[in-house]
Formats: sequence, structure tokens, C-alpha cells
Amino acid sequence: MMLAAIALAAALAAAGGRSPSSAAVANDGWFTVVSWNVGHHAMGIGRRPTIPPGKDDEYLKGYRDFIADARVVGLCEYSAEFSTNQTLRTVDALFGGYDVKLEGTDMFPQSNSIFAKGCQLVETEERQYTKRKRAKYYKFARLCMDGREVCVIETHLDFDTGPDDPLREARADQMRTLIADMEKEKYVIICGDFNISKRPEDTPSHAVEYDVFANAGYTLANRGQLMTWPSYKRPKRLQPIDNIIVKGFEMRNVQVKSSDKLSDHKMLSCELRFKDAL
Repeated sequence: MMLAAIALAAALAAAGGRSPSSAAVANDGWFTVVSWNVGHHAMGIGRRPTIPPGKDDEYLKGYRDFIADARVVGLCEYSAEFSTNQTLRTVDALFGGYDVKLEGTDMFPQSNSIFAKGCQLVETEERQYTKRKRAKYYKFARLCMDGREVCVIETHLDFDTGPDDPLREARADQMRTLIADMEKEKYVIICGDFNISKRPEDTPSHAVEYDVFANAGYTLANRGQLMTWPSYKRPKRLQPIDNIIVKGFEMRNVQVKSSDKLSDHKMLSCELRFKDAL
């Protein structure tokens, strides 16, 4: 991490000893984080966007209203093209005002991407999971935020295949990998689609697969009580698969927002504040 430390020092020096994110945070220190599987702007039914060019403005407003003033945005199933008009790029159309714009490699159905404003990028990489059914990876970004080094992750784990799900151990290993890789980091924000479905041993407010994070000292926006998929139809298939999981932060105002028009997933958001901010 020597290069990261050097880059962080340079970023702080350029900002006069303070992170450039200072002006982007409310006086009380709270900021909004969004985690959303956007379904390639195609309602989760394909890898290409289905938004026609004539509807660009209408849909852009919908996505902007949903994301609102979020400081950190993690997106699964991101599409570089916002609509079928391929000259309209998502990174510019939707995230033009963000300082950090990291579009993940497209490994359908995943394309893990991170956007952040009021901070500087120190380093980024994509890390493949060792145990996986498909080409699963997580996008990693080290950000200079309010004079601190914050690790932001966007991920998409192996999906549930049913009652005898053989991929459960793959997911468990992927979650353990995240915890191990971030063990020495003080501030961590993990967003993504964890593909955790309700099990007979779960309760309405508790999905046991998420316990691995809680036992490692993380705070979870969703312990299994928030159903984020799907956002339409199939009312009996609702699952708590999306999450925001953090270390080193206080958390409040967890919300789920739904739109049948924008994605087959509901969006999860929360407000965070550094635990040592007071």
C-alpha cells in the first residue's frame, strides 16, 4: 500500500491538507450512499439498454431523481450506453457531476461500477473471486475522503439456484474474501447484489448468510428484513439480495426505493458518518 499512501498524501497536499470532499458534506458529517442493481437499463431482461432515444430525457430524470444527491453510488449490471442511442454514455449523462467515475468490466450479467463526488481517487482495481461459478469479481476503489482513506467496493455474488443451492458455499467464500481483503482497512463501504435468498432457517428480519459480516464487526443496512428484488411482479419471490455493508461508520436513514420503470431491483440507500467525526 506504499503507492496508495504516497497518492493519498499528494491528494491531501493538493487540497491544502484537507480532502476535497469537505465541501460536499453537510455540516453534521452525514452523507448518502446508494447501492442499486440497475439491470443494464433494461429492466434486468438483457445486457443492452432498451430505453429508446426519444425517451432519454424522461428516463434520465427518473434515474437522477432516484440517485438524488448521493455521494457514493455503487451499481451492479451497469450499462455504458444509457439508451439504444449509443452516443449517450451513462458516465456523462448520469454521472457528469461526479469526481470519481469507475466503469467496471462487462462480464454479463455483472458490470460493477463506482461513482463518487467530493473526493479523490487514490487507486482502483478489479479483483476476481477464487471460488465462483461464473467470472465473478469486485470493483475496488481507495478514495481520499474528508482526510481519510476509504475503501469502496461494488460486487455481485453468485446467484441462488434454489432450495439445494450448490452455490451457497461459493457465496460464503466470496463474502469471506471481502472480509479478509479488507481486514486491515479502517473505513470500508461494500455495496452490491449478494444474491442472498430467504431460507427456511431465516426469520422475516434475519438472513443467516449475512451473519458473516456482522460477526466480523460490520454494520449492515439489510439483515434480511428489506426485500429488494424483484421490484415488480412475482410478489412471492421477494428477496433481500441487495445490501450496503460498512466498517468505521455510523449508519442511519436506511431506505428502499422502488420503480417498476427503472429496474427489476429496488434501490437501497443510507446515510453514513465517520465514527470518529465527533
